[in-house]
Amino acid sequence: MFEFLTGIVTHTPVWVWVLFVFLISRGIKARKPATVTLEKLALIPAIFLVWDIYDLLVYRDLTIATVTLWMAGILAGAALGYVLIKTNAVTRAAAPRSISRQADYTALPFMMLAFLVKYVLGVTSAISPQTLQQPAMSAFAILSGGVFAGVFIGKFVRYVGVYINTPTLPAE
Repeated sequence: MFEFLTGIVTHTPVWVWVLFVFLISRGIKARKPATVTLEKLALIPAIFLVWDIYDLLVYRDLTIATVTLWMAGILAGAALGYVLIKTNAVTRAAAPRSISRQADYTALPFMMLAFLVKYVLGVTSAISPQTLQQPAMSAFAILSGGVFAGVFIGKFVRYVGVYINTPTLPAE
């Protein structure tokens, strides 16, 4: 068992470990109130969206059913992400294209859960590609990827909405 796990860890591409460390650092930073630019806030949704689109293009047949299932996941996740960010916890900041937000204690757990699910699915695909071609596993991979990307998209949409709908504050 130890050799098996060691093999998995050593055959994991370096970019995966870099992404893992980056996500942990962003999740820890999110646990503190901060003023953040919209560009920085867009990074995590963009990472998960691009990663998920890549997985769809490389590992799935793009059928109407696949795209519909993925979009359902995106929409469900976006709705969840949107409600996780309370508008009273966010204000438009004086800095250009920035918001001030309270601590987000949901970011790190969602990032780690999304990473873990995608990592396990990636390992499963490498070890047993036929497993992820089974309808239930394929549906799980498509739907979960959409949900996780959607959560971060929904949070970002909430932040942008507050930014757009709040007048600019004078510089301090």
